[in-house]
Amino acid sequence: MMRSASLKLIVLLLFMLPAPVYGAFSEQVATDTKAISLANAVTADPPGLMSAHYNPAGLSLLPEGKTFSNGVAFVRIERKGILREDPDFEGFLNETWGPDAPYNPDDPLSAHGGPDPLADTEGSADTNRMALPFYGPFDTPILFAPNLGISSKEKDSKWTFAYANYVPHGAGLAHRDAGDPMRYGCKSLYLIHLVYAAPTAAYQVSDELAIGASVGMGQTVMGMELDQRTPNELVGLTRVIGDATRDLEIPVVSEQTLPPPFLGGGLGPYEYNTRLQMDLRDDFSPSFNLGLLWRPRNWFSFGVTYQSETSSEITGDYSFEYSEQFQRMVNWNGRTPMTLQTAGMLDLPINGVPSQTGSVTATQIFPRRVQTGIMVKPLNKLKLLFDLHWADWSAVKEDRFEFDQDIQLFRLAKLMGYTGGNRALVVQRRMEDTWHWSVGMEYQATNWLSLRAGYSKRPTSTQKDLFDALYFMPDVDFYGAGIGLRLPKKMKLDLGLGYLVNKSKKIDNNESTNLNSTDFTKIVYNPYAGLDYEQELEIFMGSFTVTMPLEVQMEMIHHQMEMTHHAVEGIKKLIGKLNPFSGEDETEKKDDTEDDEHAH
Repeated sequence: MMRSASLKLIVLLLFMLPAPVYGAFSEQVATDTKAISLANAVTADPPGLMSAHYNPAGLSLLPEGKTFSNGVAFVRIERKGILREDPDFEGFLNETWGPDAPYNPDDPLSAHGGPDPLADTEGSADTNRMALPFYGPFDTPILFAPNLGISSKEKDSKWTFAYANYVPHGAGLAHRDAGDPMRYGCKSLYLIHLVYAAPTAAYQVSDELAIGASVGMGQTVMGMELDQRTPNELVGLTRVIGDATRDLEIPVVSEQTLPPPFLGGGLGPYEYNTRLQMDLRDDFSPSFNLGLLWRPRNWFSFGVTYQSETSSEITGDYSFEYSEQFQRMVNWNGRTPMTLQTAGMLDLPINGVPSQTGSVTATQIFPRRVQTGIMVKPLNKLKLLFDLHWADWSAVKEDRFEFDQDIQLFRLAKLMGYTGGNRALVVQRRMEDTWHWSVGMEYQATNWLSLRAGYSKRPTSTQKDLFDALYFMPDVDFYGAGIGLRLPKKMKLDLGLGYLVNKSKKIDNNESTNLNSTDFTKIVYNPYAGLDYEQELEIFMGSFTVTMPLEVQMEMIHHQMEMTHHAVEGIKKLIGKLNPFSGEDETEKKDDTEDDEHAH
């Protein structure tokens, strides 16, 4: 009767959930093998030592003695961006603009003569990008996220203690093809938060109730790289003025007032002008998790977990590289007394430089999360799991990067409405809180084989009007599957596969002020203004985890060391037999010894 009531409760909750308008961005994608298999529906049935993350109270389910666990998840992110010309867009200043090429004063058509060169093109991420603790970043065909745990539980004790490390957040990709149009939105990106030490404790309050807590010490690394162009009405106006004044040379007067071409020739809206690269890190980002697990019956359990916000103060290096035409435009501000005076009044740069480098700081927030779940067993061999997840993504209002000097790009951008100041890159995010659910099933096919499957609907936490190619996670369907094997000596092997997919995310022209707005006041950052954007995303995951008593692990290490020792000795003997001079060496040593004895 109670089992029937629990099943009805699950069905009722599924229909009472709010419509998932916003959702998870990057959290808990590839943290644990069993969780991947069950699409993260594990709060009421936590996954062994990785309970430290999903529900610390779950450590109370571990056996007495010492337990060791080690696993790794492999991830491949494939993203394609498709750009199409908006047929209703009339062009900037009602003009057609030419190819993506630097200003050429000897070519009267260098600024005009064709549509946006990125129209009707597409680009795909040809590799992934990540960083390791104290090493990186680097490109790799496959991302990997390791996890490790060890626990200790004394006989008849209510306490279980553990240590774990894992990756709760992570993503990274790169567009390395020189002709890839996505290089203007995201040439490369990586963001990884690693919890490298998470001491955890669980306490069995009663036979039915357990509580737990975990304190995490983490490292956050992030970086980005992109080529920049500025398809903007006012930017296009600078090129029109430059073209119109190429031959406006008035002897003496021009060299005292406005030398031609005005504005150094200006910038075309479709030409490359800047390359930005940043790499930042924080080696100590603390957090904590709290959990509760209630198991009144062997066929029913309820779990709830609170994961604190992690605020990482990241610092690192940056580089702005400027095109030759951008430098001409800056140098023009210092050409004559009149341009110098104007530049001083408007706080504009006057000496163009090939690059600016230095240090940059920012705050990266991973929001607090609450997840709750139930587990029921309608049959002795069948578990059904249901989880509800909430994340406080509204804590992320903006991205703000503070640089150690005035940036020439920002000083010019002020003329077009940029309000972030001379030393800060500010991008509005205004993320929304997320609600989503996940369901899972585990079937004990035999005494040694478990079959698992899960599904979750994860909508994006970014708003459509602020979507861009950097925060690239749209709504995704998360499918998981896997098996669990019981091996001799109380060993367990978990294997899992995951697949996240969104076949089409469309942002039509002018729908996002961070991607393709033609509003000339939206200067940061709209690389695809005038174009319709479509994105396809697939994420493939494979994972395995091995769990065993610690004494079995130590025994395996001992055997491996013995095998290595025997192998080394065997190689030495083989080398001795194959060395044609080994006999002579021994004879010489013997003769030398006899000579020494006679001398003595």
